[in-house]
Amino acid sequence: MSDATTHLGLPLIAAGQAQKHVTHNEALAVLDALVQLACLDKDLTAPPTSPAEGDRYLVVASMPTGAWVGRSGQVVRFTDGVWVGLVPSTGWLAYLADEKLVYAFDGRAWAPITSGSGDRIGINTSADATNRLAVKSDAALFAWDDVTPGTGDMRITLNKKEAARDAGFVFQTGWSSRALFGTLGGDDFVLKTSPDGSTFVTALAAAAATGIVSFAASPTAPTPTSADNSTRLATTAYVDRAVKNAGSGTNPGTSGSRTAISDSDYAITANDRTVAIKGLSVSRKLTLPKAATFPRARR
Repeated sequence: MSDATTHLGLPLIAAGQAQKHVTHNEALAVLDALVQLACLDKDLTAPPTSPAEGDRYLVVASMPTGAWVGRSGQVVRFTDGVWVGLVPSTGWLAYLADEKLVYAFDGRAWAPITSGSGDRIGINTSADATNRLAVKSDAALFAWDDVTPGTGDMRITLNKKEAARDAGFVFQTGWSSRALFGTLGGDDFVLKTSPDGSTFVTALAAAAATGIVSFAASPTAPTPTSADNSTRLATTAYVDRAVKNAGSGTNPGTSGSRTAISDSDYAITANDRTVAIKGLSVSRKLTLPKAATFPRARR
C-alpha cells in the first residue's frame, strides 16, 4: 500500500504508527496550500526577499534561482521559514492574484484559461493591463443573437471619454501601424494612412457637424465621354469640357469658365455656367437667378 494519496500526495497514517499527529498535520498543511489555490505571482525567477507565512507562488521560470532551484513548474509555499514545492498534476487550477486570471496546468506548463471572471480575458494568448481582451486567431465572428433570440441587429460600440480622445481601429503590418480610422482626436470621422507607423496622412475626413467629406489628396476618376448621359461621376475635366462647348455653341458670347467661390454663400448670375465652392467647411447657400435674366433661346 502506498504511503501517500494518488492525486495530491497527502501522507497517509500507517497502522501502528507513532506520533500520528505529525503525519496528520502534514497532510492538513498540504490541503491548506492547495484547496482554493491562489498564488501571488508567477513571473518571479527567485524567491521574494520578505515572504509572509503561507505565501504561494507559481514557478514558471525554466531556470529559477535561490531557494527555488529545481522547482520549475511547481507551486511553492513559504512555511516555517522554508520554501516547500508541490508538483502539479494535469488539471490543477491556480488563481493569480496580481493578474486576476485563472491558470491551468496541462501536464507540461501553466497557461491562462478563458474565463469571464476578473478583468482580463486572453484567448490563445495572454491579456495584460493595456490589452485586457487579447485574441490570437485566424478569424473572429460576431453574429446577431438567434438564441435568446435578439432583435436581429449586431452592433459594436466604441465609446471614448471626450472628443479629444481616440475611438478607432488600427491596422498594422508586423506590429507597425499602416492605417487608422475612427473619431481620432475629435468628433470628425477620419481615415489616416502611414508608410512607416510614425508619420500619418489624413486621406479623408467627414465633418461631424455637416457630414461634408473632404479629401486631403486630389482624388481622380476616369473622365466620361462627351454627352455621357449615364450616372457616372462627372469629373472636373468633363464639366470644363461641357462648359467650354456650351460657351462656343448656342451662346457664344457667354463665358466658358467655371466660377470659383471660396467657401461662402453665392448668388448665381445668368453668365455663370458652373459654380464651384472651394474649401467647403459648412453648409452654404446658392441663390438661383430669376428666369427673366437668362437670354431667350434661339429658334
